[in-house]
Amino acid sequence: MGPLIFLLYINYLPKVIDSKGTTVLFADATSALIMYPNTTKLQNDINIVFKQINIWFEANLLSLNFNKSQFIQFTNKSTPTTDICIKYYDKQISNTITTKFLGLTINDALFWKTHIKYIIPKLSSASNTMRSVKPYVSQTTLRIIYYTYFHSIMNYVLLFWGTFFR
Repeated sequence: MGPLIFLLYINYLPKVIDSKGTTVLFADATSALIMYPNTTKLQNDINIVFKQINIWFEANLLSLNFNKSQFIQFTNKSTPTTDICIKYYDKQISNTITTKFLGLTINDALFWKTHIKYIIPKLSSASNTMRSVKPYVSQTTLRIIYYTYFHSIMNYVLLFWGTFFR
């Protein structure tokens, strides 16, 4: 589907969820954020939102990729996890403790440790590249390589998440 048609389709999706949750749309990634302290109401609202989303997809001749869809329940030390089951017909969304969300690898406790483990190999590779080309290029070129590889990896998520939750 062309990008313009996709945007026309997908920009109406947040209206489908109503007041039960918040949607985050970015390119072809769509996330629904639902929050309630009462786990029974949370379970009910998650299933209602998921049903509404699927009905909208079907009405617009789209389909949800159940293999890529995930559910993550965020917790803290004082809030234990509960068993929540999200189903639509005979299909179930898998529950996970770690997922990628708009470039950030997050876990159910919202710690940075998971993301740090993900970017360390990338930063290591960028460092090795800089070290290997350093004797052969100028300081200006080395600075360009640094900003292209190393700096962009370090700052992408920090800049995005610093402005996202204001």
